[in-house]
Amino acid sequence: MASGSELRRRTATFTVRVTPEERDAIDALAMQKGLTVGAFLRAAALGDKGPRAKTRIPVDEALLRRLLGQTGKIGGNLNQIAKQLNKGGAVATPDVLAAVAEYRQLRQAILAALRTPTR
Repeated sequence: MASGSELRRRTATFTVRVTPEERDAIDALAMQKGLTVGAFLRAAALGDKGPRAKTRIPVDEALLRRLLGQTGKIGGNLNQIAKQLNKGGAVATPDVLAAVAEYRQLRQAILAALRTPTR
């Protein structure tokens, strides 16, 4: 039986010039279909994405940008807690629990944005 690398036959490449706007449009269409750009273009040209085409997880960019902002807020809270502890000060348990709760909510939101089942 042949190994995986011996079965690979896609060795030829195409180079196509496109504008940045066209590239963005192709990337967006491929993302909508859940395909890599190569698999998307192969499907568009040949009608078949190929037997081992790689897929991509569709992403909600706006949601991920909001989540990124939330990570900054949680990071600031955790930094304040660490700073207080490094000074030898006490940190109120509710502050720690609130930061952990925010982290858990953020984690769930990220998993939802990536459409990943929770564990």
